[in-house]
Amino acid sequence: MITFKSLKDTHLALLLKWLESSHVKKWWDQDIVWTDQLIREKYGTYVDGYKEENGVRKGMHAYIICVDDQEIGYVQFYNAYDFLREDDVSLQKLGLSESLGALDIFIGEEIFVGKGWGTRIIKKICQDYIDLRFEACFVDPDSANLQAIRAYEKAGFIKIEKISNNKITCMVRKKNNEYHVYSFPEFSLER
Repeated sequence: MITFKSLKDTHLALLLKWLESSHVKKWWDQDIVWTDQLIREKYGTYVDGYKEENGVRKGMHAYIICVDDQEIGYVQFYNAYDFLREDDVSLQKLGLSESLGALDIFIGEEIFVGKGWGTRIIKKICQDYIDLRFEACFVDPDSANLQAIRAYEKAGFIKIEKISNNKITCMVRKKNNEYHVYSFPEFSLER
């Protein structure tokens, strides 16, 4: 059974462990050497449900992922338009819904990687949380992270664009997987 626990201060040491593990670091904040202080600075406000940007508090929903009560990973979601994308993608230019969530996830416990948990977790967080707040959800995994891209696809996301010299794959999932026809330079999709 998959459940989500709201991120608490007591989870920050676990985040530090996971973020410094090689299978997570390969795709998440590769250039950062995490310390207790850095974890607290970045994730401390997430415990209270926000991220501050330019003096403005914006909603950040952060959870520890549990499988049968075992803490195995981290997921966060937020309004995609509240924060600049690290890869400089323009969500407006992609023609995406104004009601757009964004999702970031990693499985910290390596024994759960490659066993289909990612897809199940993504489906559950979308159905139980994101679909209740947004019309669609956006993700932008590294194009080389084929395992993540497959998990997103199995969870109902479709590829819409590759950016940053094809290093980033932009993907979207509409609420309840209700798709219209999309036409983008590299992809033509019907669902």
